[in-house]
Amino acid sequence: MRRGVVVRSVVIVALGAGSVLCVGLAARSPSAPGPSAARALVTPVWSPRRDPQPVVDGVGAQRLDGQLTKAVAGTDSCAVVLDGGRVVVEHNGTRPLIPASTQKLLTAIAALQTLGPNYRYTTTVVAARPPAGGSVDRLWLVGSGDPGLATPEHAAALAKQPATKDNATTPLSKLADAIVATGITSIPGGISGDDSRYDVARTVASWPASYRSEVGPLGALTVDGGFDRARGVAVGDPALYTASELTRLLAARGVAVGPPGHASAPGSTVDVASVASPPLDQILAGALRASDNLTMELVARELGRRVEHTGTTAAGVTAVTAVDRQVGLPVDGVHLVDGSGLDRGNRATCTALLGALRQRGNAQFHAVADGLPVAGRSGTLATRFVGSPLQGKLAAKTGSLDGATGLVGTLDVTRPLEFAFVANGAFPEVTGIALREEVARILARFPDVASPEALVPGPTRPE
Repeated sequence: MRRGVVVRSVVIVALGAGSVLCVGLAARSPSAPGPSAARALVTPVWSPRRDPQPVVDGVGAQRLDGQLTKAVAGTDSCAVVLDGGRVVVEHNGTRPLIPASTQKLLTAIAALQTLGPNYRYTTTVVAARPPAGGSVDRLWLVGSGDPGLATPEHAAALAKQPATKDNATTPLSKLADAIVATGITSIPGGISGDDSRYDVARTVASWPASYRSEVGPLGALTVDGGFDRARGVAVGDPALYTASELTRLLAARGVAVGPPGHASAPGSTVDVASVASPPLDQILAGALRASDNLTMELVARELGRRVEHTGTTAAGVTAVTAVDRQVGLPVDGVHLVDGSGLDRGNRATCTALLGALRQRGNAQFHAVADGLPVAGRSGTLATRFVGSPLQGKLAAKTGSLDGATGLVGTLDVTRPLEFAFVANGAFPEVTGIALREEVARILARFPDVASPEALVPGPTRPE
C-alpha cells in the first residue's frame, strides 16, 4: 500500500524535518539571547514541538501503510482508512473485488432509501366472501415478502443464538390469533399460500447447489427462513409450508381446517386478518448483525418490484445499484449478481462500501449503525476478540467466502477510525477470517507511535 494518500504523510514528515532545521538555525542565529539568558531553554516559534500532532500522524500513517502492506501480501486487496474523516491510507480504493457479505451494506442502503426505515411488511389472509356462522370455505395466505415471518418455536431458537438473539420477527401465531378473533371455527377448504408477489425462482441461478442447504428457498411467502423445523432441511415449496404451519397453529386453537395448498388468491377478495412486521430498520439491523442471506435476497426482490416493477433478483440488484447512485455512493465498478453477497460474480469497491458505512449518521440509514456486529458482543463478531482491546470497540460488517474476506466498520481504541477492507485470493474461508482480524488489530494500534517526544526535538540552549 505504497501509493495514494500516504504520500501526504511523507510531505508532513518532510515539513517536520524542515522545522527541525529551523530549530538549528534559530539556535545559531546572531539574534540569540545574551549571557543573561544563556541557561534558558528555548522552543522556537516554528518548532514542531509546539504542535507535534502532524508529525505523529504522518509517521503513524506511514507505519500503518507498511504494516497493512505486509499483512495482505499475496492477495488482491483494497483498503481505505479514515481518521476523523481524513484519509490516512488508501490502497486500490476503486478496485472492484468480490465483497462477500460486506455487500449487504449496499443492499441495506438502497432498501432504507426506497422503502423507508419505518416500512412494515403486511401478510394478509383473504377470502372470496365474508365468513358466515363461524365458517369460511377457503382462505388464501398472501405473502408480502416478509423475511421474518416465524413460528413460536423458530423465534425461540433465534433468541438462544448470540448472532440472532436480537433479530426482529413477525409472529405467525399473531395471525392465527387474529383469525380466531373473527369467530372463524371452520375452514373446510383449507388455507392456500399465495407467493405471487415475486417470481418463483427458489435460488439464484449462478449459486452452487450447496447453497440450497444453507439459504432457504426464496419466495414472497416463507416462514422460519424456509426450513422445516422438525427435519432441519430446506423446504421445497415455502408458500405451501407456510400455509401448513398456519394450519397447525389454527388447529391448536380449536379451528377445523382442511388440507393446505398453494394457489394465487382470486381477483376479488375480502380481508379476513393480517399481521404486520416490525419496522424495516429493525429487520435490516438484525440481518446485518447476523449476515442473514435470505433476508437480503428477499429485500432485493422487493426493491426489484418497487423500482423495476418485477420481483426478481436481477431486477433487484439493478435497483440496488441505481438507488445507491442516487444516494450519492460512488458505485462505479460495482456489479451485483445477488442481494446478499454470496455470488462470486459480485464486485464492489472499498470506496463504495465505505460510502455506505458513512451514511449511518443520517437518520434515514441509522439501521446501518445499529446493525454493525460488535466485537465480543453481538452478531457475527459476538465470539471474536473476546478479552482483547478490540472488544466493544470494533463495530464492523463482516464478509467471508473461500477466497474472499472483508471488514467494513468503525474502530475506537487509540483513535476513532472508519475503514473498509476487502481481500481476494487463493485462501480458504478460515484463513480469510484470520486475515481480516489481523487487519483489525493493526488498525487498533494506529498511530503506533510511542510519544511525540520521540519524533520531534526538545528545546535548545541558545549559544
